[in-house]
Amino acid sequence: MFRKSETDGRRVRIIDVTHMFYKYANGGMPHLSANVMMNGQLVRVDTTLPSGVIKAIHRWSRQGYNPTVVCFDSKGCSRSRKAYFTQHSEQEEQKSEYKGKRDIQDSRFYEGINLTMNLLLSGGVTVLKADGYEADDLVKAAVDKAKSTYPDLPIDVITGDADLIPLVDDQVSVYIASRKLTWAESSDIEIRHYFQLRPYNYQEYCEGLTAFKSLTVPYNTVLLTKLLRGDKSDNIEGYPKFTPTKYKKLIQKMQEDNVDIANTFLYDAPVKKYVYRGTEEVIPDSLLDATPTEKKAIKYFEPRALTKITEVLSKYLDEDIVKHARFVYNGINLNGAFTDVPERFKRRPIVVKEVKGYVSGELARAVSVVDINIPIG
Repeated sequence: MFRKSETDGRRVRIIDVTHMFYKYANGGMPHLSANVMMNGQLVRVDTTLPSGVIKAIHRWSRQGYNPTVVCFDSKGCSRSRKAYFTQHSEQEEQKSEYKGKRDIQDSRFYEGINLTMNLLLSGGVTVLKADGYEADDLVKAAVDKAKSTYPDLPIDVITGDADLIPLVDDQVSVYIASRKLTWAESSDIEIRHYFQLRPYNYQEYCEGLTAFKSLTVPYNTVLLTKLLRGDKSDNIEGYPKFTPTKYKKLIQKMQEDNVDIANTFLYDAPVKKYVYRGTEEVIPDSLLDATPTEKKAIKYFEPRALTKITEVLSKYLDEDIVKHARFVYNGINLNGAFTDVPERFKRRPIVVKEVKGYVSGELARAVSVVDINIPIG
């Protein structure tokens, strides 16, 4: 879609960094450390994680030439997607927490994460982290901003999380971590141990994953599988007895009816409107400017994609199955506002202010204090 002559060779790189920390912590990387002055005392600091992660990010960004965003996970809260599934379902606890299957790490692991984030910030790299929002929420927000800022540049999401696969489209590639595969459309954009997922190889790749075994997974139906069949890795229950056979028949019927599957089952931003403060009444556009600020408030309404999903599924499935799909969508929709839910779950979507490159010399100076050396572009 994009020729280098049209894009000046740049690619937007949006990095879901969480999987990288586990990779460098558990991948047998040699232990590294540095002496740092803190409060007048020389302290030995473990630099294993920041060294591996920052060098990779610097390489992928082409020394800051590519617009780059690094997204970090944060602490959960009552408005997180994890809380949505554990509390909204009226279960105080679940057998395993949402996204909670990774081994518990010691304090050095989290110290390494914080050091990495602080070094990136000091070096001028765009870093996103917000309480109550997971890294993939922030990735979605960054993708939205990148699309508006760089409509002519390819966007690469680099991740180990299959939840981000639905972001793949004509502009967005998802580079999914793989122990066995390294593949990209050309050698100059390859990332070792990552597979570049595009619309045309989406079905073949997804149907090879264990999570989608025995299913038919045409382009842009990963989200649909989660809505109806759940996701064991995220501890999301599927609708009871929604078997692979039943799922495949649904896909077949929608294809026979020429349903626009590729543009239906999408993550989507909630619709933002102004209402008269203290009411549910939407202010008409014609009266918006004349309404005093203190008399209006922002309210988020159902994403257009969810409305469309509901309309489509209602033609094929019983009302209770559609209701289940709507419940799951509200919980897994990236950077969503959790519309039509109890007040304790409501939140505003994160808005990313800018997506930009960085000066390699600034990052090099920032990381040099812990004896990390990176090339200067």
